[in-house]
Amino acid sequence: MTWVGVEVVADNLAARGSSGCAFENVDLEVAAGQLAVIVGSAGSGRTSLLWALSGRMRLVTGRLVVGGHRYDEQPGAIQDSVAIARLEPGCVLDPWLRVEEVIAERTLIGGPRFTESALATTFAAMGTSAPAGQRLVGELAPGEALVLAVALAAAEQPGAVVVDDVGAGCTSSETRWVWQCLRELTVHGCTVLAAATAPPPFDDITVLTLTPPRTADARAADRSDLQENA
Repeated sequence: MTWVGVEVVADNLAARGSSGCAFENVDLEVAAGQLAVIVGSAGSGRTSLLWALSGRMRLVTGRLVVGGHRYDEQPGAIQDSVAIARLEPGCVLDPWLRVEEVIAERTLIGGPRFTESALATTFAAMGTSAPAGQRLVGELAPGEALVLAVALAAAEQPGAVVVDDVGAGCTSSETRWVWQCLRELTVHGCTVLAAATAPPPFDDITVLTLTPPRTADARAADRSDLQENA
């Protein structure tokens, strides 16, 4: 199975959350079938940026084009082409379900392309296999649970998959394995937009480093200093 990845182009993106500026001045260009990693600490806006790149967060400024679709004209088309594997709040696997129950649930609510056969093929494309069906999701190692979430999203054959907090709770070797699984998925054509606190050990990927946006108080202090020094 191959995926038809989408190109992602962002120019001067900015968005606001409930507590103020989520991120600002973001420029990003991701080729179709490429792995792009947004690196940042807590509060840097990396999760909000993933929501925005998937067409699911309102922008204040900037231009976003995903797979040829402009966010200001066709947000629904972007949402249809970008699948979310893991993204807080809300887009996470239920830890109290068994793996087989999660798969059965996705068969009912997933897109028409999602089948157990497609899921098995997706795991194979990532160079691994599905966890045993009787295991609880909450009993899986963090890396196993993340790869399961990615496979469930990718099995619908979207143009891109979004996944946050890669490596969270994982050992260093497990983190390397997860990154390799994501990279293998891009080899088969799927664009992957990921976020983490540190980049993977690959040279041929796009990495965007975010820093926490400055607060309104900090901006006001800057303007005051400029006026005093003028």
